[in-house]
Amino acid sequence: MNDYQKAVKDARELARSHENGVLSTLSSEMDGWPFGSVAPYILDYEGNPVLLLSGLAQHTRNIKKDDRVSLLAWEQEKGDIQQAGRITLLGRAQEVEGTDTLRDRYLRYIPQAQQYFAIHDFRFYRLAVERVRFIGGFGDIHWVRGEDYRLNPESFDPSFAEAERGAVLHMNADHRDALIQYCRALGVEETEPRLLGIDPEGCDIQTRARRLRVRFESAARDAPSLRAAFIRLSQSLRASGDELPRSGS
Repeated sequence: MNDYQKAVKDARELARSHENGVLSTLSSEMDGWPFGSVAPYILDYEGNPVLLLSGLAQHTRNIKKDDRVSLLAWEQEKGDIQQAGRITLLGRAQEVEGTDTLRDRYLRYIPQAQQYFAIHDFRFYRLAVERVRFIGGFGDIHWVRGEDYRLNPESFDPSFAEAERGAVLHMNADHRDALIQYCRALGVEETEPRLLGIDPEGCDIQTRARRLRVRFESAARDAPSLRAAFIRLSQSLRASGDELPRSGS
């Protein structure tokens, strides 16, 4: 893996490990001046941010006039923000259908958004990533092409969403001991972990203190490979003395 390929993978990993960012739009009130606002987000399987926005919000009005946007996320656990890894995702934001599957997944990650669904002007928007600026640390600075950053949807099965939902329900109901083990391997003692979601490259666990990111050894594309990914995780823990690659927010 060369430096660019590593940067691509690390960029997606950083974006997946966090849920809050700064959304920058072009102001419709101020003739295209940059306009920044805070925005919770999740990533779809490809790595594109999905946001729940109110039609009354200024950033939504801006998007409707000019859909070019960027979303900045950073390692918020770092004390010195200048030393933190960060990523800026640039692309075009378009409204997408708020399916039950998308709504369920969004609420697993951001449950406080439940109240917004009672307000009819909230809609989902997807930022289709075209370019990425990734800073992994001092001297680790890259421009990444959108087609390299995004996972190819053909690399995972269309049924992956249903496989994810079933695996989340199964792990939370029947395998809390495994989730506790994953947390411990990442240096966190947690008695009530909750699996939030799974994507082709890993999964996210919510603890009382923070969200943890667990990476798969190889990408999952369907229900059988997803099952195999969790089996390999358990095998790796046993073989390595309860150690996993660290990533979290």
